[in-house]
Order: sequence, then C-alpha cells, then structure tokens
Amino acid sequence: MSVVLQPAARQLFNSYRADVARANGVESAKETFAVLPAPTQKIIQAYQQQADFLKLINIWPVDNAKGEKIALSIGTTIAGNTNTNLNPRQPTAVGSLDLVDEYDCTQTNYDVAMKWLLLNAWRHFPDFKKKLQEMVIRAIALDKLCIGFNGLFRAPTSDRAANPLLQDVKKGWLQKIREKAPEQHYKGEDVGGGVFKTLIGAAHEFKTVDALVEFGIEEYIAEQHRESGLVAICGRGILSDKYLPLLNIIQDPTEQIAARIIYANKQLGTLPAMYVPKFPAKTILITTPDNLSIYIQNGTFNRSIVDQPEWDRAVDFQSINEDYVVEDYTKCLLIENIELDD
Repeated sequence: MSVVLQPAARQLFNSYRADVARANGVESAKETFAVLPAPTQKIIQAYQQQADFLKLINIWPVDNAKGEKIALSIGTTIAGNTNTNLNPRQPTAVGSLDLVDEYDCTQTNYDVAMKWLLLNAWRHFPDFKKKLQEMVIRAIALDKLCIGFNGLFRAPTSDRAANPLLQDVKKGWLQKIREKAPEQHYKGEDVGGGVFKTLIGAAHEFKTVDALVEFGIEEYIAEQHRESGLVAICGRGILSDKYLPLLNIIQDPTEQIAARIIYANKQLGTLPAMYVPKFPAKTILITTPDNLSIYIQNGTFNRSIVDQPEWDRAVDFQSINEDYVVEDYTKCLLIENIELDD
C-alpha cells in the first residue's frame, strides 16, 4: 500500500535538507555535493558522540588515497649520548614509518533510507530535524565499529544478507593483524581438522582468562609498550564467563556490595576490560585504543539527499574513502577462539 508523505512532514524534511545544503554552500542537497571540511569535522565529532569507542581511537584526515601510516607510537627508546667531537647526534624518529603496511583509502557507502511512514510519525516531535540527524549519525557510527572489528575483505558489491557483520565491506583492524602481523595473533592450539581453540580450565595451560591475558602481555607485547595504557577489548561473553560465577551465588549484603564493586571495575589480568559493541565473541584484543585509526581521504566525503517515491522513502546517500589502520603491530595482540573447558 502506497504511503503519502504528510505536508507537515514534507515541510520539516525539506527544511532539514535545506540546512544540510546551506552548511555546505550548495544550492540543493538533492544533487551530489562534496561535504566541506568544517561540516565533515562536525560529523566526525557527532560519530564519536554516538559511539563512545570512536572517541578513544584516531580519525585522521589524509590527502592521498595511499601512503605511509602516521604511526604515532614510538617503536624504540630515544635517549642516548653522543661525543660530538667525533660524531653528529643521531635523533630517533617519533613514530617509525611502516613501509610494508601502507594505508589504502577506498570508497565506503553509508546510505540511509528514511521511510515516509517514519517521517510521518516523527512530524509531531518538536526536535524532528535533530532526531533525523542523530538516527543517520548513529547508524553510520555503529557500522564503523562493525567494519573495524569484523571486516575481512572488500567485495566489489557487498552482500548484507550473507555478511550481516559487514565482513565484505572492508578489511578491519582485526583482519589487518591476522594478515599483516601473524606473529601478534594467538589463535590457540590445533585440536584437529584445522580447528583452533584457546582452552581455559584446570586441565589446560591457562587455568583462567586472567592468566591468558598476562601471558599475552609478557610474550607478545613489545617491552616498551607494556606500561602504555593497554586495555583488554572484548565481547560481552568473555566478561560473563569470568564474572557470572561471582554474581550467581546467594550472598549476604556485605558480600553482594563487594561483588558489585569488583564487577564494576572489570579487569582481565592486570588490564581494564573494555566491552565494545560489535566486537566478536570468544576474542580479546590487547592494545591501546589510540593504536587503532580510521584514515579518511580529504575531499572524498560526498552526499546527496533525494526522494524515492517509488519506494515511499527518502535516502541520504553518503560515501567516503577510508581505511582502518593499526598504527603499531608490536603494541597489540589478538587472541581468538577462547573457550572455557569445565
């Protein structure tokens, strides 16, 4: 059944579209335009407000589609002495350039459909335009996290039905570690048939997930990074497995308070545990959030907002050239296939 966009909703939606056009110095947002730098920065900040983890990572503008990583971390010590009567002082570069793993910004489409049925329902809200903007921003922000943690490859045409976690949109941070730094990837032991498991339990090398995390820090993280604010990023299941036994018992009030305090200050080993939406199950990533970046190529953020009456909707077409980058592989460890063995 066809849906008609109500006059009040049409007026509000047209005003919203005119605001977008005005902010970017174009006559109409119905035709594709390049988003200006100032609105781009505001939109990036809006992404970060809608997904807290995006506040902790880097979102860097770059001029070229391909190039050397910014590589913020210092990969070595820098202090030293030089007898300048014999030799010149030799400064150490802050952030060694990784020529093996260059960034490569390719187009990602973030196209959001807005059904007229929804716009009609929202026409009664005094903050119609704000709600519409936040809906678009939140959808894109969460998709950026989903790609970063689940992206495996870039297909010419992605298939959301076959890859609901956006595995075929772009290579994310975890896949970059698997491919570019396999020495920083712990996938467990081969239990047969090419199946790997990182088993936790009394009968195994790692009795607890805390021991696994401490092993990972000592054996895989470069020494100069071990005191640099590492966190253990994980899915909710890892924390449930650890803390459910603590919470799932009858306790007196004092013990209940103590248990809640312990749970509120969740840790894995000696590291703060950080649950992030869209992070895969049975997986832990040890790193600092600022070791993860999204590079966006300047001048490639394009947008148009058009009606599609044949679908009873409007669509906000957005695209940008971007890449997901791990700045320093020696500052991270990806642990996968974690299973508790009772």
